[in-house]
Amino acid sequence: MKHAAFETESEALLLVNPSANRGRAERVAEEVRAVLTANGLSVEQISPENVASTRKVATEAMRRDARVVAVGGDGLIHHVVQGAAEKPVCFGIVPAGTGNDFATALGIPTAPSESALTAMQSPVPVDVLRMTDSLGQVRYGATIATAGFSAAVNIRAEQLVWPRGPSRYTAATLIELVRLPRYHVDLKIDGHEHEGTCLLVAVANTSLFGGGMKIAPSASPASGSAEVVLIHDTSALTLLRVLPKTFSGNHVSHPSVQILRGNEIELSLTPVGNSEPCELRCDGEPVGSLPQSITVVPGGLQIAGATVAGGSS
Repeated sequence: MKHAAFETESEALLLVNPSANRGRAERVAEEVRAVLTANGLSVEQISPENVASTRKVATEAMRRDARVVAVGGDGLIHHVVQGAAEKPVCFGIVPAGTGNDFATALGIPTAPSESALTAMQSPVPVDVLRMTDSLGQVRYGATIATAGFSAAVNIRAEQLVWPRGPSRYTAATLIELVRLPRYHVDLKIDGHEHEGTCLLVAVANTSLFGGGMKIAPSASPASGSAEVVLIHDTSALTLLRVLPKTFSGNHVSHPSVQILRGNEIELSLTPVGNSEPCELRCDGEPVGSLPQSITVVPGGLQIAGATVAGGSS
């Protein structure tokens, strides 16, 4: 017998990232499958081999009205979003990655048995970021689009073979602090121009990135706007003091941190000195080079059982 809160779908597709959180996603998927089967659903499980396969499988399943359930972290969700954004389709989330920032922002339960049931509930509209590069290619983001120091850390962490797990990002942060790339930022928010030298820019649909860093404390995927965070040029020692405060959100009071807000953002970063060219990252994934235009699409995603507050406006 179906759970009372389930939508009309009788078929669920578990989309699993087998490498998420060192294999935890596959173990979680077994529990999710058992819960959904016990509630009368026909369940198929797929572990795509690559990004293209992930997007194709998710898009095709949503077209045939199967409820896609993403079992993994923010990276997997990012690829599902590419086929779901600005379309009348819904998908569910079971957080099982190293970083589950989007699931946290939407109030998705962490226990697999609970998130499995939530993943089959009614769709809730949430905002999504639409990013357009200079060639007109469009990509979508669920959490935070970021460039500068944060993106450099992400790239560095991907290159490290040791240590593994969250410690890899700590090591990458320390390496990039020694280099501390700086950029000239040209930023236009709802027609208002801002420029200067910065270390980091984050265009936030949600408050968290990097597995729990509250870089944009007031951001909400139900506000219809993005919170834009800049960390201006400062010393490595000062940045080292500021970064730990991002886990509580207390960094916003530091004089090197500026918070802006808007719906239409145009972003360009030019390397200063020996700094390398910067790419844009969103949900921890590469989304192309700069400059880019970033637009908040209110209600551009339909997420099963999401619980969101409006945030600041």
